[in-house]
Amino acid sequence: MRRVFISLVLAVVSVCCACDKDGSKDSGTSWNFSCQDAIDAYDAFNAGLFEPGRGIYARDTGKSGTVAVGWTQAMMFDMIMNAWKLTGDQKYMDLMKSHYEGFRNAFTFDWYDYSHWDLYDDMMWWVGSLARAYLLTGEDEYLKVSEEGFRRVWDGKPSDFDGTGWSELDAKGSFGGDDNPQYGDGMYWDWKFGRIGKMACINYPTIIAAMELYQGTGNAEYLEKAKKVYKWASENLFNASTGAVADSKHDGNSSPAWTMLVYNQATAMGAAAMLYLETGDQKYLDHACAAMDYVVREKSTANNIIKPEGSVDQANLTDEMGIYNAILAQYIPILINDCGQEQYTEFIERSIETGWKNRDSRGLTNKFLEKRLTATSPVSAYTAAGVPALMLTFPGMKDRK
Repeated sequence: MRRVFISLVLAVVSVCCACDKDGSKDSGTSWNFSCQDAIDAYDAFNAGLFEPGRGIYARDTGKSGTVAVGWTQAMMFDMIMNAWKLTGDQKYMDLMKSHYEGFRNAFTFDWYDYSHWDLYDDMMWWVGSLARAYLLTGEDEYLKVSEEGFRRVWDGKPSDFDGTGWSELDAKGSFGGDDNPQYGDGMYWDWKFGRIGKMACINYPTIIAAMELYQGTGNAEYLEKAKKVYKWASENLFNASTGAVADSKHDGNSSPAWTMLVYNQATAMGAAAMLYLETGDQKYLDHACAAMDYVVREKSTANNIIKPEGSVDQANLTDEMGIYNAILAQYIPILINDCGQEQYTEFIERSIETGWKNRDSRGLTNKFLEKRLTATSPVSAYTAAGVPALMLTFPGMKDRK
């Protein structure tokens, strides 16, 4: 395990050299934003939305006491790590620790606490992020909490945790637990509402978290679980011909709910790419490319940039779908860099350039990449995260691990 950590540190050091000393864009690149722009965009995001006193992100720039919902804070935790990878600046490592402590105080990492955790996917987003934090830092605390969370989602909350609100359905955990064998494998989204469906938003993040934990521990059980969940997801939630990822499937033999969303396309792409890199199985790479091809083809505007999802009203500060581009940002480098699929670079570059060009005087961007905010407009953390998240993972892509 120590060898894994050392190699990751060396990889991070190479990434920290992605910016020239003066912060300008790397020589030989063509995009119209620099590494310094990425840093400026991210610092503006933090200035507008991070609350140092509480160590968590506010829901919006008004900072009225409303915080960003728990699962989206995991994406913001990822952004901090990516800022450190890009710059090597200690202030981001300090921010990472501050956010971890602030989130733990505000939301808790007691995965069995129903007052804070009532959906399996909400937990799994953090499980993956904390696994990445361990891979980045080697700090055992992150690994411990991540593994506990994975086990809790997979196995459920057994009856010896009973008490107010204990759910017998949750005792079965997210994976399987069906009395009817025709329903097969795959991950349930919830227990609170009666286990209403097996959603893409829990299945693919589970695969990703399992792969991260496998990389961190060498425990082959994580790899086998990733493969098992992927098999079910690819057979039930994925159209290999079109690359479409269904939102959910609610009964064993029913048709999937073919609502396609960027974050599900992104996690399906990321999960497949990670499995390809581990196994060398071409099927996984084909799936990853198909999922991303769908985004480029069906989830883009007439100007060939990422189309906003969710509410069409920028003033809707509760629209969590604004975070979807930040989720895409986390996994697209795996496909482009590690898998060598550079055909997607121009699409991401063009999206970033457009969004950054339309920043307001605060340096804040929004999910409507082709529209400029005014400095007096409130903006949510969800919608403001997308462009800086993409910028943090795009500069120096060829060196990013």
